[in-house]
Amino acid sequence: MGKRLRIDTSETGALMRTQSWMALGLGLAPAALAALTAREIYREGNLLSSGLAVLLPVLAQLYLHEGKAKRVVSALTGLAAGCAVTLLWLTLHGELSSFALLTVVLVALIVPIALDLVLLDAGTRVPVSLAAARSATIAFAASVIPFTALLVGVEHREIVRGDQALIREVARHVEIYKNWIVFERIDPKRKAQLKNRVAVRAMGKTYQLSSAHFESVSEERTVRKRTEKRGARRITEVSRERAEQMRVVVDLGEARRLDNIVVFSTRGPLTIAEHEVELPGNESDDEPVS
Repeated sequence: MGKRLRIDTSETGALMRTQSWMALGLGLAPAALAALTAREIYREGNLLSSGLAVLLPVLAQLYLHEGKAKRVVSALTGLAAGCAVTLLWLTLHGELSSFALLTVVLVALIVPIALDLVLLDAGTRVPVSLAAARSATIAFAASVIPFTALLVGVEHREIVRGDQALIREVARHVEIYKNWIVFERIDPKRKAQLKNRVAVRAMGKTYQLSSAHFESVSEERTVRKRTEKRGARRITEVSRERAEQMRVVVDLGEARRLDNIVVFSTRGPLTIAEHEVELPGNESDDEPVS
């Protein structure tokens, strides 16, 4: 009898240690992934859509299950899965498309359920007590905020420098055509950044570049290269180069005479960088040629 009691006590202690380590990992791993994801989303600039795609499935997991412990485990697992997909997509593509956002939502919803079914079928599932779920929640809450603050704070300085360079590039060639503000000679690779981050303020109104019209502009140039070697004839090589650029057209809605505009970048409600542009005194009546 005493021997069986010692065995039961030993098994109980081992189970408690397993649950303690599992609770710690279940809290810290999603916290680290969430902090890294927050940094990448902050860098990308599309805070609202990306943030909702990650958080909404987590909230849904809290209502899909009956037990409190099961809710916590599913929510943290879904958060980790959604953050992992978000990080992978941003690493590979640099931005989250509509398809990517849908993928994040589906993965965060399906992975916890699929994982639970696989473990149940394999017979290796470790039951999570309410105390372990609370420990995981405490570990997550205590670590996610400092992790996120540290990573975003370090990234913010680099973001400010990058956005200042982006704003200067956009504001370099600005013209007014009737009721349009036209930004010329922009690198097409900047399109996603402009849509997610940049806006224009004119006459007290703000115009987001996410609703602006983007046009592709091709320029073909003839390049002549002359080479001359000692004792040899001068050789002229002629080649043609095509440069792809982008034009951004902002519709003001009505014709206005503008003396200046402010081009600025944002992250949510926070203004990161801004640049005031003095406009020519006479506006052109000709429409830009595509």
